[in-house]
Amino acid sequence: MENKEILLAITELKSSIEKRFDTLEKQFDKRFDTVSEELYKIKQFLDSEYVKQSEDTLIKINKIEKEIKTLNQDVNFLAGKLGVHDMKLYGIESKIYFKC
Repeated sequence: MENKEILLAITELKSSIEKRFDTLEKQFDKRFDTVSEELYKIKQFLDSEYVKQSEDTLIKINKIEKEIKTLNQDVNFLAGKLGVHDMKLYGIESKIYFKC
């Protein structure tokens, strides 16, 4: 009889432990699902921030490219003016040289 009581107690203890593990497993599943959802939201946010940063970077690069083009045009214009002035100065110098 004593063995049956021990066996019954062990069976009840086993059942109780299994119920606790089942409960814990469900809680862990819920928490893991929550963590998974939060990680997904964070990833989405980071992806969208990266896209925004990429777009901002492209806008800045395009602006810099336009400014460089404008500066190149200005430099070419000034170089042309400088060339014309150099030719005029050379002509004046030549006239002065030939007169002397």
